Amino acid sequence: MNWHTQLRTHGYAHFPGLTPASLALAAREAIDRDLRDNYDSERQLEYDNQSYCPGLRGAPPIMDLLLRAPIMKIVDEALGIGSVGWDKGQIAIRRSRNFPREIPPEPHIDGFASGLNGLEEGKIYSHTALVGVFLTPVLRPFAGNFTVWPGSHYVYESYFRARGARAMREPMPAPEIGQAVQLTCGVGDVVFCHYLLGHTAAVNTAEIDRVAVYFRIWLRDLEERRWECLTNIWEGWKI
Repeated sequence: MNWHTQLRTHGYAHFPGLTPASLALAAREAIDRDLRDNYDSERQLEYDNQSYCPGLRGAPPIMDLLLRAPIMKIVDEALGIGSVGWDKGQIAIRRSRNFPREIPPEPHIDGFASGLNGLEEGKIYSHTALVGVFLTPVLRPFAGNFTVWPGSHYVYESYFRARGARAMREPMPAPEIGQAVQLTCGVGDVVFCHYLLGHTAAVNTAEIDRVAVYFRIWLRDLEERRWECLTNIWEGWKI
């Protein structure tokens, strides 16, 4: 199955080892330095719900994972570089043994206020695609895995169509979306997802931290046609 078909059918495509090792290493070293120099335990809720290393967001070692890496060619093929914008990257860390036991992961879609993520209630801050770049190996389940619900992008699309525009002002929907898949990844792996794919991070019962960087990508005219994109999920895509 080629990545176009996988993305359309399952809502995500996984590209093992796509990121050059030099870029992955530079990003990991920058994150480690920032954690040593700037980590503030009083900001842990912010780190967990928004981003670790906030001062590093947008810096070259982080942005190079997107802008200087082969994933950008895939973004261009899928959406067109001239048609999209992107954020400064979210540095996401699942600390080792962050939970004492394995628990089933709970899905979400981004862009809904949680009270901790800095978003305003009563609005969906949707985007178009998510890129995840993994900087540590995740070789077994419940090791902080990026977890997906294949095909759930179509379930959410159906939900929004049925619910109508009032859903734009309501809490995050929670339809039944099937079984979760915890992805195993090596250093430099990339996952490219549709915005409406249900996803989360599994708890980490492993011995090492899971470190990843996520980039949100959006069509530049998304603000004007947000509802259209939630109910016609390939609007604006090239594939």
